[in-house]
Amino acid sequence: MTADSPLLSQRLPCENQADLVFAEPWEAQVFSIIVTLSKAGHFTWAEWVECFAREVAAATAIEARGETPPTYYEQWLAAAEKLLADKGMTSNDQLRARKLGLAAAGTAHVLKNAVRKPIVTA
Repeated sequence: MTADSPLLSQRLPCENQADLVFAEPWEAQVFSIIVTLSKAGHFTWAEWVECFAREVAAATAIEARGETPPTYYEQWLAAAEKLLADKGMTSNDQLRARKLGLAAAGTAHVLKNAVRKPIVTA
């Protein structure tokens, strides 16, 4: 992804971005959650970009070591979890409990490494 990517810009992505492609429903969900929460004022898009950029940098370092980095939307999910916890919208304990509950309910096959599932907010 280049620095001029609309998803790393300081502006919210447009609703009708033709280049947005989601391989799985959870990817679209985590994307939508972040855009919606930012539009609602829970955090600025600049705050999101800063948090997400740290995940991208971490994934780049993993790849540089010859290891398999998280996918693009796994990076979104990790950044989302961190930002929402940092903002007090959820806690790490709540996230962990949700992941364990999903795994126990037999949905582990859809979770990356049996722990990835987007956060659903009310």
